[in-house]
Amino acid sequence: MLKNSIVLAIFLCCSVMLYAQKDVSITGILQSEQGEVLDLVNISVQGKPGGTISKSDGTFAIFTKAVPPYTLVFSSIGYQTAYITFSAESQKSDLLIKLRQKDETIEEVNVQAKRKNEQNFEKIDAKLSAQLPDATGGSIEALVKTQMGVSNNNELSSQYRVRGGNFDENLVYVNDIEVYRPFLIRSGQQEGLSFVNPEMVSDIRFSAGGFDARYGDKMSSVLDITYKRPTEFGGSASASLLGANAHIEGASKDDKFTHISGVRYKTNSYLLGSLDASGDYNPTFLDLQTYLTYQFNDKWGVSFLGNVSQNTYNFKPVDRETTFGTLSEVKTLRIYFEGEEKDDFLTGFMAGTLNFSPNKNNSYKLILSGFRTSENENFDILGQYWIQDLESEDGTPSKPEDSATGIGVGSYLEHARNYLFGTVRNVAVRGKHRVNKHRLEWEGKYQHERFSDQINEWVMRDSAGYSIPISDPELVLSYAYNATHDISSNRVTGFLQDNMHFDLQKGKLDLAIGIRASYWDFNNEFLLSPRASVLYDPMWEKDYRFKFATGVYYQSPFYKEYRAQGVGINYDIKSQKSIHFVTGFDHYFSSWGRPFKYSTELYYKHMTNLNPYTIDNVRIRYTAQNNAKGYAAGIDMKINGEFVKGVESWASLSIMQTEEDILDDSYVDKNTGETVYPGYIPRPSDQRINFSLMFQDYLPNNPSFKVNLNLVFGTGLPFGPPRSERYLATARMPAYRRVDIGFSKELTGVHKNPNKADKIFKNLWLGLEVFNLFDIDNTISYYWVSDVNNRQYAVPNYLTSRRVNVKLVSRF
Repeated sequence: MLKNSIVLAIFLCCSVMLYAQKDVSITGILQSEQGEVLDLVNISVQGKPGGTISKSDGTFAIFTKAVPPYTLVFSSIGYQTAYITFSAESQKSDLLIKLRQKDETIEEVNVQAKRKNEQNFEKIDAKLSAQLPDATGGSIEALVKTQMGVSNNNELSSQYRVRGGNFDENLVYVNDIEVYRPFLIRSGQQEGLSFVNPEMVSDIRFSAGGFDARYGDKMSSVLDITYKRPTEFGGSASASLLGANAHIEGASKDDKFTHISGVRYKTNSYLLGSLDASGDYNPTFLDLQTYLTYQFNDKWGVSFLGNVSQNTYNFKPVDRETTFGTLSEVKTLRIYFEGEEKDDFLTGFMAGTLNFSPNKNNSYKLILSGFRTSENENFDILGQYWIQDLESEDGTPSKPEDSATGIGVGSYLEHARNYLFGTVRNVAVRGKHRVNKHRLEWEGKYQHERFSDQINEWVMRDSAGYSIPISDPELVLSYAYNATHDISSNRVTGFLQDNMHFDLQKGKLDLAIGIRASYWDFNNEFLLSPRASVLYDPMWEKDYRFKFATGVYYQSPFYKEYRAQGVGINYDIKSQKSIHFVTGFDHYFSSWGRPFKYSTELYYKHMTNLNPYTIDNVRIRYTAQNNAKGYAAGIDMKINGEFVKGVESWASLSIMQTEEDILDDSYVDKNTGETVYPGYIPRPSDQRINFSLMFQDYLPNNPSFKVNLNLVFGTGLPFGPPRSERYLATARMPAYRRVDIGFSKELTGVHKNPNKADKIFKNLWLGLEVFNLFDIDNTISYYWVSDVNNRQYAVPNYLTSRRVNVKLVSRF
C-alpha cells in the first residue's frame, strides 16, 4: 500500500513538473543602432535546437520550455551576435533589442521585404551591383531582372518585362519623381546607360504588380529608387573593359548640407565585337548626375536632382556570316555592307523639392521637375546577300567552310533620318499625415508634354533582280514611313491613399486603400483607378505572411503609343486598362541554423482597350488602336537565404501565359474560302517559363575571395514575318540561356587587413567576369530574306558570345 502511494506521489510530482514546464513566450522588436527595424534576424535558445526569425517589421516571438536561467542568441548578416540571459524574473515581453553593426563584414546582397505596410514590394540591396557579373556594366536593373515575375532576353539592354507586360509598362521613380529614357532607341547596342546610378542609391523597392495608388498609371511594375543623403566624406571609382565610373559624396560639419555626384562612362565596342555583323563599332555613353540637399531647420529643407546623359552610336558594318537551319538542312547567309549609322541621344533631367514638416505627424512636399530629350537617328546601309545550302556529296550537312550551293541572292537599302525633340514638365504637391492608426498620403500634379518629330525611314529590297514587292510599272518600297508631328498636351493627376494597421488578437493586419484620378486634354479622357491591398501576419509558431491586392491600372498613351506608322496621330486613342488580382504568401524559416524566406504569388490580369504592338529587340511599334482584349495569368516562386553561411543567394521561377484577341482581324482560308477569325494569340511578351539564379560563395578561410554566379533561362518568345498581321506571329524563338560568372578578390580593406584600416581605401577589389560562360548563341530577332523561289527564311540575329572582362573597384 505504501509502495503504491509512493509511486502515485512520484507520478503526481512529475505530472505537475511537466505541466509547469509550459511554453514561455518572449516577444519584442529588433533594431539597428540607428533605429532601423531588422528582419530575418536568427533567434534561438543557446544550446537548444530550433528557433525563429524576426519579421518584416522587426518584431519577434519565441517560445521555450527551457528552465531559467537561459540565454537567447540574436544573429544576423552584418551585425554582431548578441547574447541575452533571462532569469525567472526577467521581463519577457515588449523588449527592445538593438544590434551593433559589424566593423568587419562580407559585402553581401539582401533582397528582402523590409518595410512595414509595404505589402507588394521587395527591397533590393544595391551593393551587389558593383560585383554582379553584368554585361550592361553593373546596373540596378540587372538585379531587378532576377526578381520573381521579371524576364529579359537581351543582355545588352537594361529594360525588362514583368508578368506579360512590355518595356513601356514599367514605372521608374527616383525620390518620388518619375524618370524617362530616350524613345527612338531600336536595339540594345544603342541603349547605353540606364538612368539610375548604383553608387548614389540608398534604397530600392520593386513591385511586380498590385502596387498602391500613390504610384502612377502604368500596367505592370514599379521600381522605386531613393538616393543617398551622405553623413560623411566618401567616394568610389571603378574601371573595366566596358567603361569607368566614379562618384564622390559628403556632408557639412553641421550635417545641414549633403551632396553626392557621379559620372559614368560606358562603351559596348568590346561586347559588340562578338556579334555576327563585323565592322567598326564606336558606341560611347556618358552620364553625369548630382543630388544636393540642404536642411534649414527641423521643419524646412530643399533638395536638387540633376542629370545629363549623352548616348552616341556610330557603326560602319563590313560583313556578316550566319549559319542557320536544321540538322538536315543547314544554310548560311553572307552579307557585305556599305554605309554607316550615326545616332545621337542627348537627355537632361532636373528636379527641385521643397520639404515642410511642421510636426512629426504631418509633412508636405512641393516638387518641380523637367525632362528634355533631343534624339537624332541617321543611317544609310546597303547590304548585298547570298543564301547558300551547306551540303556534302553524301547528303549530310557539311561544315561552313566546305563548298556550298547558292539558292538566293539579293540586296537591300535601309535609310533613316529621324529627329525627335521632347519635353515633360510638371509641378506636384504631396502630403503625408499620421492620424491614430491611419497613415494618409495624397498628391496633386500638373504635367505638360510636348513632342516634335520628323520621321523619314524606308527600306528597299531586291531579290534576283526584282524589287520586292513587285509592282509594274512603279517602284514600290518594301517599307516606308514619312511624317512630321508636333504634339502638345496637358495632364492633371492625383491620388489619395490610407494605410491602416490593426493589432488583432491572433495576428496583425495591414490595409491599404487608395484611388487615383487623372485627366488628359489630348483625348479628353478622365480616369478613376481604385486600388486596395491586404497583408495579414498571423502569430503562428511557423512564421507566415499572407497578402492580397487588387486594383484598376490604366496606361495612358505616351508619345509612341498614339503614333501609328502610315496612319499618323490617333487623337481618339484611349488608355489601356488592366485589372490586377494578386495573392500569395511569404514563409520565413530557419534551416542549418540560417534564415530563409520562401515567397509565392498567384496573379491574373484582365486587360481591355489594348493597343497591339510588335517588338524587335527593344523597339516597340504600336498600331495606335484600342482594338484588342487580353489577359495574363501565372505563378511566381522565389526562395532566398544563406545557402552559404554569411552571404545571401536566391532563385526565382515564373510560369506565365499572356494572350490577346484582336477584335477586327480575320483572313480567308485559301482552301475552303471561309473567313477565319484567329481569336486569342500569344502576346509578343508571352514567355511561358522563366528561371533565374543568383548564387554567392566565398573561400571559407579567405572571405576576401568571392564568386558570383548569375544564371537565366527563359522559353522562347513568339515572332512572325516583319510588318505582317499579328496573327502570323505565333512561331517561337529558341529558349534564352545564359550563365555569367564573376570572381572578385579584395586587395586591401577589412578582409585583407582586419586589424588595420587602410589610410586611402575602405576596400579595393579586383574582379574577373566571364559573360556567356558556355558560349550559347541566343537569338534576339530575325533578319528575313528570300530565295529565287520567293521562299522566305528567318535568319537569326544572335546576341553576344563569350567575353572576359576585368574590373577594378575601389571605395574610399
